[in-house]
Amino acid sequence: MGVGWHWLEVGSYIAVTSFLVLTAVVTISFHHVPSLSKWLPESCVLIILGLAIGQFLKLLDALPIDPIANAEQMVTNDSTNCTAEPAEKYPFLAFTPRLFFYVLLPPVILESSYTLYDSDFASNIGTIMLYAVVGTVINTFAIGPALYALYHMGAMGDGVLLVNHNSTYTLTILDALIFSALISAVDPVAVLAIFNETHIDRILYFLVFGESLFNDAVTVGIYHTLLEFAEAAEPVGAGKVCLALLNLVAIGVVGLLIGIVFGLVAALLTKTTKHVRVFEPLLILGIAYLAYMSAELFAFSGIISIIGCGLVQSHYAMRNVSRKSKTTVKYFVKMSSAISEAIIFLFLGLAFFMERHVLHTGFIAWTLVLCLVCRFISVLLLTDLVNSRRVRRISFFEQFIMAYGGLRGAVCFSLSHMLLPDVVKPRELFLTTTLAVIIFTVFVQGITLKPLMNLLNIKRADDSKDRPLIVDISENVATLMLAGMEQVIGITGHFSVFSKLLQWDEKYLKKIFLISEYEPDVLRAFKRHARQLPRIQVDVLQPGAGLGEESVQQGRQIKTMLHNFRPMSFMRHSVDDDTCELEKLDEPAVCFRRQSQIFNARQIHGAWRRQTTRGEWLSS
Repeated sequence: MGVGWHWLEVGSYIAVTSFLVLTAVVTISFHHVPSLSKWLPESCVLIILGLAIGQFLKLLDALPIDPIANAEQMVTNDSTNCTAEPAEKYPFLAFTPRLFFYVLLPPVILESSYTLYDSDFASNIGTIMLYAVVGTVINTFAIGPALYALYHMGAMGDGVLLVNHNSTYTLTILDALIFSALISAVDPVAVLAIFNETHIDRILYFLVFGESLFNDAVTVGIYHTLLEFAEAAEPVGAGKVCLALLNLVAIGVVGLLIGIVFGLVAALLTKTTKHVRVFEPLLILGIAYLAYMSAELFAFSGIISIIGCGLVQSHYAMRNVSRKSKTTVKYFVKMSSAISEAIIFLFLGLAFFMERHVLHTGFIAWTLVLCLVCRFISVLLLTDLVNSRRVRRISFFEQFIMAYGGLRGAVCFSLSHMLLPDVVKPRELFLTTTLAVIIFTVFVQGITLKPLMNLLNIKRADDSKDRPLIVDISENVATLMLAGMEQVIGITGHFSVFSKLLQWDEKYLKKIFLISEYEPDVLRAFKRHARQLPRIQVDVLQPGAGLGEESVQQGRQIKTMLHNFRPMSFMRHSVDDDTCELEKLDEPAVCFRRQSQIFNARQIHGAWRRQTTRGEWLSS
């Protein structure tokens, strides 16, 4: 085979790889410019880059056409028509709903589901679901009728809306509801990109981020239901509305069950991989993607399915695999999620040149106003409702950040892109308005979110790795004590139900889905904290060394922590008085021996199990 030009064979692969490498280089370069990254979100830079690439491809006449908007033109033109060449030459540039929902979105949701495996998320699941379900319904059925009323009142200016450059159309209530359903989708990609940079308080982070994940599932269900009504072109009666509501519930519940089943299958399979560890990451990632696609195959919620699968995998399958496999899964999912987010924002920039647009300033302005107003109203009303039952109340400033942080992104853009011109006449108007809302929320709200958090003095997240061990223990002891109190006074509350679920999980499910050698949570917690101690042993606890005031203080803190465990018999195994005489400490007995396995974690675990009322300690 001689030297030659083989672009037709390898060109598309080179282009895709170059596109990904360029995305990574731009992202890395952005974070090396502190003066820029301090105030400008990464997502804004990627959208600007997408705009630049789109302008460059437009000059080269290499932009692909929109297959939906140009369907009629492609049918009438000859097969040799040059308008189809860009799409055939550069298929990788075409942003399609299929590419977004089946390729780019699953890694982002899977990485998010692993993040949701947290006690703060579990403690706030009721509030999160209230925002996601009821809040989405309020926004959808407030924005749509309001737009319809404002249009017919003449508040938008023109009496008719432009459908394309050759015809006009009068807005209907069903079209307004379809648009309000898609524009109510709070995008988890945009929220994740902004909130990760702000290091927001963990509870507030889970409230906003968890709502955005489940909000999408609700939005997609409402959107498809309204589209079915539009395609049927028949009057909608009470019977159809009831069936639609039952269908929405079934979409979410069955999707969750599908994800749980696949997560349990992953747990069973990873019990058999002790001698073939190399396949563990493949099993976990492949089964999670199968859960998403299987739910989509039967028209259920793939988003809910992969969230359920990820949570179950975190609870069972991740404990069966080796530490190296867990690290591989963690960073592969993080890398895939970061790449998907970057590509999504790049495509949003390209969309300004790849789509046919209809600009109506009145419609866009009122949409922006209604999105903000309805979002604030729903958050304030629902928070007032939940604060009466919450121990940790959501402050007014936190409510403001929750409402202001409802960013729009690729989810609502993909839903608007899926609209068919024959079913929804003002498709191009809706697409242009959606892009305008995305640009406003990502640029204006995204850029001003950090200054607002500083201005309102919003609490920032603490590094969980630096939390003292006694905090982890105290939180779980308090949970068990509260569960016992609920049983004594004869009520069935959150803590007693949670405690029973943990006991049932420990007694039955873990014996089925976990390997026999798995490490209990308390053992893993002690090992995690114990990894920091060899450095302390050298720096602080050198026998006979001259210690500064700071080292003495650290030694006293360690000694105080050990005194909390003094009633337990295992203490004599971890402390050796003969080798720990320190000149400037009041008492000895603050020395850890590397050969005694630092804290002697297994004996600690056994001691705590023996001291609990039911012989059970942490199981989740």
